[in-house]
Amino acid sequence: MHEYSIVQSMLDLCEKHSNGKEIQKVVVKIGKMSGIEPHFLKSSFDLFKEDTLCHDAIMEMQLIDITLLCVDCNKEALVDSFNFYCPHCKGGNTKVLTGQEMHIDYIELKE
Repeated sequence: MHEYSIVQSMLDLCEKHSNGKEIQKVVVKIGKMSGIEPHFLKSSFDLFKEDTLCHDAIMEMQLIDITLLCVDCNKEALVDSFNFYCPHCKGGNTKVLTGQEMHIDYIELKE
């Protein structure tokens, strides 16, 4: 479960950018192809946040859909599975634009 090390890095980043203020909310964007299990990420966050500036914070997760760009017909498309063929021209010459990322979108600090 690599979610543990991801959460530790997230908590370190949050503390670094909070300037010593307590954190109220952490908003994370997770691509559906990122290999990260949202349930495990949330559980890990809740477990490891206790002795940090995030101790009362909630984590909100936003899942990012898989978007492809077809190199042949130059059209973008959302796909709902790991089918990487262009739904417009049926070609297989595609690039993944979104869905692989994972990042902290923003943090909210307590006043």
